[in-house]
Amino acid sequence: MGRSITRRLLASNLLVLAGFLGLAGVALDRAYRTSIETATREQLQAHIYTLLSAAKEGEQGRMRLPEVISAPAFNQPDSGLYAQIEGENGKYGWRSGSLLGRSERLVSASRPGETRFRVTEQLALFDQGIAWEDDFGEPIHYSLTVAMDGQTMSMQQASFRGTLWLWLGGVALVLLAVQTLLARWGLSPLREMSSAVRRIENGDSSRIEGPVASELQGLSDNLNSLIEQNRLRQERVRNSLADLAHSMKTPLAVLRGAAEQGNIGALREQISEQTQRIDQMVSYQRQRAAVAGTSNVTRPIFLAPLMRRLCASLDKVHHDRGIHCSRRLPAEISLRADEGDLFELFGNLLENAYRHCRGQVRISARMRGDQLRVDVEDDGEGIAAEDVTRLLQRGERADQRHPGEGIGLALVSEIVTQYGGALNIAVSDLGGADVQILLPSGQAPAPP
Repeated sequence: MGRSITRRLLASNLLVLAGFLGLAGVALDRAYRTSIETATREQLQAHIYTLLSAAKEGEQGRMRLPEVISAPAFNQPDSGLYAQIEGENGKYGWRSGSLLGRSERLVSASRPGETRFRVTEQLALFDQGIAWEDDFGEPIHYSLTVAMDGQTMSMQQASFRGTLWLWLGGVALVLLAVQTLLARWGLSPLREMSSAVRRIENGDSSRIEGPVASELQGLSDNLNSLIEQNRLRQERVRNSLADLAHSMKTPLAVLRGAAEQGNIGALREQISEQTQRIDQMVSYQRQRAAVAGTSNVTRPIFLAPLMRRLCASLDKVHHDRGIHCSRRLPAEISLRADEGDLFELFGNLLENAYRHCRGQVRISARMRGDQLRVDVEDDGEGIAAEDVTRLLQRGERADQRHPGEGIGLALVSEIVTQYGGALNIAVSDLGGADVQILLPSGQAPAPP
């Protein structure tokens, strides 16, 4: 069967159809047999009444049957309709003319008022017991049995069975053809989705376009999100490489100029300074290109455990300074983002706060509508108002900053922008900087 959904559906439908029609066939066959037996019973009972109506009173008023019955079938040998009567404690017996040449005993002793229907391999029999009052008012017991050739019942049953299974087989074929068409129609959205993915692989399309079935809407959105995320990452890599190549022109030019002057001391100083700048630029562009970005399939990351890990690491690094970090982070707050991006984002912010604070860092988070606001504050000197615009200006190159300054905030700005958020820098009531991050929140259930 393989992994074909269509084949699995058809196989399961075939099994269900075969089981249903098989049970239906057995039920109808039994119902028809029951109806034949009921009709035969009623017919035989009617023949009992025929015998009783033909009965006469004999000596002492006892029941006697004439040799010839008005019903011709009882008089014709081997007609297929037979009758036998016994009574008076075995002293009286009567057999229809149709039993001429047959020696088997048909009658079965029955109490007065008792009726019984029996079916053997050759005959269908109906027994009835009666009480006939003689001239002295004494009830005399008689057992009457009427039999009919069972071959007629068997032939009717076989004819019905053949017709039944012929029709059920035809219905099964029609239903199977209909199920095949319905399966192909029902699975057509999956084939369309497969074709859309194939067009993307062949380069004929850049995303899954057009309306899709509601059950596949989530899959379509997630695939488009992954495709867009991959496209943006490739674009960031290309832009970062272009920016890196452009940014390294100046340091390399400085090194060439120093080498041409032939001053060994100046060359050594320039090499040390410019290699440090090149290392910063390469680090910045590498981290910038590595930002994963958000998508519908990114799992939610709870903020409180992540901040706790970052603060624990920085507390060890700055243990000798005795820095106190307070956190006000509700346990249910989460972000649908790449965990590495969040470590990079908040790691840079907290590292700057720890480095510039006097002894206190504060982290808080709260929801503002469908956005999450995170504040990272410190009690240091803060950031001058005239530097805020320059530090947050989009498109700022790493080589335009002083060595060792601004790389962290530049990367934070890149990550926040990539996630569709906003970054602001204000003055904290602690006295230092208050870096405010606004990010779209993908909430998840609170952690256990």
